[in-house]
Amino acid sequence: MYHKFAILANLVHNVSIVSKLSNLLNKKSSQNFSPNGYICEQYQISELGDLNNDSVGKFGESLAKKYLENSGYKIIETNTHKRFGEIDIVAQSNGKTIFCEVKTRTSDRFGSAVESLTHTKKKRILRMIRYYCLKNRIPDGNIRADFVAIQIDGDIAELKHFKGIELM
Repeated sequence: MYHKFAILANLVHNVSIVSKLSNLLNKKSSQNFSPNGYICEQYQISELGDLNNDSVGKFGESLAKKYLENSGYKIIETNTHKRFGEIDIVAQSNGKTIFCEVKTRTSDRFGSAVESLTHTKKKRILRMIRYYCLKNRIPDGNIRADFVAIQIDGDIAELKHFKGIELM
């Protein structure tokens, strides 16, 4: 069993790196693809449905799911929970299994959505990816971890999709 965990630990090192997330903070772009390595989309909230304080997280996950589906991803599972963590969205694209963490923020009071991906959260995501891969026998080299940050400002939701984030 330990051998399988060691193999999965090596898998994570194969996930490509999005460098310097901190340099990407507070950049606004109307382009679909930023030269800094992330995809940015803006949505009118009034066109997407109602939003209240109880449903901010669910709204963000729903928006991220729709965005991924429109981008050609096949959604496999959502909100996979275990006692040591959760995975917001599990999807497939181009033969890879993508594990997607979604963070939604309505203000910068506790940091922006991009800043919310902490070291502790990354460790929990990594544990869940290892568990999920063992349980579902996902082969080496066929995984990727993505991060979708949704910042809501008034009636605009700005979605940033970071592909292949580094978890260690």
